[in-house]
Amino acid sequence: MMIITSLQNPLLKRIKRLRQKKYRQAEGCFYVEGLRATLTAVEQGAALEAVVYAPDLLTSAAGLTAVTQLEQQGVLVFPLSAAAFASISERENPVGLGAIVQAKLLSLADLPVNGTAVYIALVDIGDPGNLGTIVRAADAVGAAGVILAGQTVDPFHGTAVKASMGTIFTVPLVHLPDIEPLWEWAAAQGVSVVATSARAEENYWTAAYRRPCLLLMGSEGEGLDAATLARADQRVSIPMRGSASSLNLAMATGLMLYEILRRGG
Repeated sequence: MMIITSLQNPLLKRIKRLRQKKYRQAEGCFYVEGLRATLTAVEQGAALEAVVYAPDLLTSAAGLTAVTQLEQQGVLVFPLSAAAFASISERENPVGLGAIVQAKLLSLADLPVNGTAVYIALVDIGDPGNLGTIVRAADAVGAAGVILAGQTVDPFHGTAVKASMGTIFTVPLVHLPDIEPLWEWAAAQGVSVVATSARAEENYWTAAYRRPCLLLMGSEGEGLDAATLARADQRVSIPMRGSASSLNLAMATGLMLYEILRRGG
């Protein structure tokens, strides 16, 4: 196949459009860039619409092998000039590998439930970097799923995908327009709901966590509202001893996940 050099090529224009949420939702796909993210997508069996690579930039043996194998499997593979690839990249030093991937969101019914499962529900969070970092932490502790409720940021936003370091393809993701179905699901499945609040009297170090467990986290600025906190089975706080009034959402979620993991083995 001829190397694409024109910056006006329709494929390049499409990839740039996919930076916008409305196009990702309309087309049901998103773009990932980088060696780790692309190879993880391949390893996890993600549905690839197309792969792009720049022969002058891609030096990784694993990346080059993957390109060859995907082409042999019938996946559309498009070689780009270094300049053409740079035009679609948001990185200072692109490695020359990316892919258009079909977006995959599950329903609550798709989530596996067992006695040791841990889930994270994020309500109305707005920062894609936080979301991607939380997905990465969820993968690290072996969480059974991340549930996005309400106006939570698109998990396939480029920043979220990059921050996830490829784990966007390994962690089950569910989206709910509002939080109400979450309560019904948790009650039906016997899942205990733990919420965090700066006003909670119980310290997260001393609390006992019953599994299966759902960790409920609120937005970066507002946290969880009083009505949501009241419906949780348990409310815990993370102690703050300095002048800051709160922790970064991804950091707080990571602390909670590892404490629940430590208690449950």
